[in-house]
Amino acid sequence: MTQTATEFPSKLQTRRAFIQTMLGLVAAGWAGWATQGVLFPAPRAQTGQVKFALAELPIGAVKAITYEGKPALVLRDKEGVVAFSLVCTHQGCIVQWREGKQEFYCPCHDGYFDRNGDVVAGPPPMPLEQIQAKIIGDEIVIGEA
Repeated sequence: MTQTATEFPSKLQTRRAFIQTMLGLVAAGWAGWATQGVLFPAPRAQTGQVKFALAELPIGAVKAITYEGKPALVLRDKEGVVAFSLVCTHQGCIVQWREGKQEFYCPCHDGYFDRNGDVVAGPPPMPLEQIQAKIIGDEIVIGEA
């Protein structure tokens, strides 16, 4: 006696079994995603100060750095130095420095910030985050000790 497909049906042969299998896969994927940061945390961003030589940033120039794992920009003028996070306060996009216009621009949603990090136009709800920056001797020090 030979066995036919009807005697040994596939587990996915019925609609209900198929839906249950798909829901199980989605639940397993979600559980894996939800516990990913707990069981396997991402490496922590380097914290602390960023230091570089004052000579690397002449008056009127800007320098891109990474501060606590995020892009930032340091600006130097006659009064001293200022630093801003380049993460837009609207949706977390990375803003760009426009040297000619002396402004920050977020291309994601057409947001504009002036040289002081204040919102000029667009949807950003708050100014750019300012990071502590100072000149100590012949070094520029970004961040708190």
